Amino acid sequence: MKKIIQNLITTLIVILMIIIFLLTVYFCLDVFGIINVPKKYSIANIFYSRIELIAQGVNTEEVLPVKDIKKDRIIIDSEDDETEEVSSNAKNPLELLDQNDYSNNNNNNNNSEKNNIDSHRFYYNQLDEYGKILYDGLYAHLEDLKTGEYTIDFGLEFNDLLQTESGEQILKNSLDSSINSLILDNPEIFYIDISKMYLLTNITTKIFSTTYNVSVGGHGENYLDDNLHSKEEVDKAINDVNSVRNQILNKARNLNKIEQIKFVHDYLVDNVEYDLNNGSTVYNIYGTFINKRVVCEGYAKAFKNLLDELNIPCIIVCGTGTNSAGLTESHAWNYVLIEDKWYAIDVTWDDPIVNGFLLGGLPDDVRYGHFLKGSREFFNNHVEDEYLLGNLKLNYPKICEEDY
Repeated sequence: MKKIIQNLITTLIVILMIIIFLLTVYFCLDVFGIINVPKKYSIANIFYSRIELIAQGVNTEEVLPVKDIKKDRIIIDSEDDETEEVSSNAKNPLELLDQNDYSNNNNNNNNSEKNNIDSHRFYYNQLDEYGKILYDGLYAHLEDLKTGEYTIDFGLEFNDLLQTESGEQILKNSLDSSINSLILDNPEIFYIDISKMYLLTNITTKIFSTTYNVSVGGHGENYLDDNLHSKEEVDKAINDVNSVRNQILNKARNLNKIEQIKFVHDYLVDNVEYDLNNGSTVYNIYGTFINKRVVCEGYAKAFKNLLDELNIPCIIVCGTGTNSAGLTESHAWNYVLIEDKWYAIDVTWDDPIVNGFLLGGLPDDVRYGHFLKGSREFFNNHVEDEYLLGNLKLNYPKICEEDY
């Protein structure tokens, strides 16, 4: 009996040694990549780190207006008495529609009563703690980001969050919110294509613990705007924009606040053309100041950019607009603070063009039809988007009920 037990023990030891030997061989083949082992069966995965993609930056066209509000149609008579239909964003000066034709969508009841907001960081201040960390990291490395290749390392900043079940989704939402907030608060950042930026985690797994090291970068792809390919090109584009912008600002600085707002408004109306078909620049201030062809987003960003430099509080607002033909689409405009009261300005809709020529002679109620307006009239055909940045509920300032 004793001999049988000894033989059994010896057999078990031999089997155990064989198993250990086979596992060692399997581990070595796995580690050195000699055999291709699925992740869930990989022993090496227990001891080694790996990089995983959490999220990709949302294309600004998916968050901000992709299609702009269709311009109102103006009917003008040609010399041969045939009727010609031309696109314009102004109401027909001969046939202005009654405002009652618009549905009253004043959704401002939930907005903040406070007007002392920081217009330079309006969107930043509405982010959650994780969104603010991402925003701050991106802002601190703007010079590095001009290369289109720099990766921002946030280290273990989000490690505790990613240990939770919903942590990855929360961080993904925070990236969407923070990166779009950065662009809305700082229109001068026109050289980055945020849809090419990625949120990555370097996941280090050990036997009893897992840690998450987070970074934001291009994941091997250059994330500059398609029209730019190097830091040198970015710097030149910024200098070109600043040159035009400074000429505008120099003419406006000696005016009073209302005159400055009107000067900026008139400059954009007189010098910029509405255009959906001029590439990615129609959405940014490069398209406004250099190409002079943009959609509503370009108008709104340039307006804020100039007023920021004049120290006049101004924010970009995104939502929908409904024109006199009853068409409703994505749209962008501005709110500006005057004497502790907020007013709305829609430069795009104040830029009437017929046959490609500016109609500077239109009456003021058309040319300034959306200039310093109050909620009573403005919200007849404009509706704020309270959930512009995914799950982040925006709290826009309450604009004055009456026009300025």
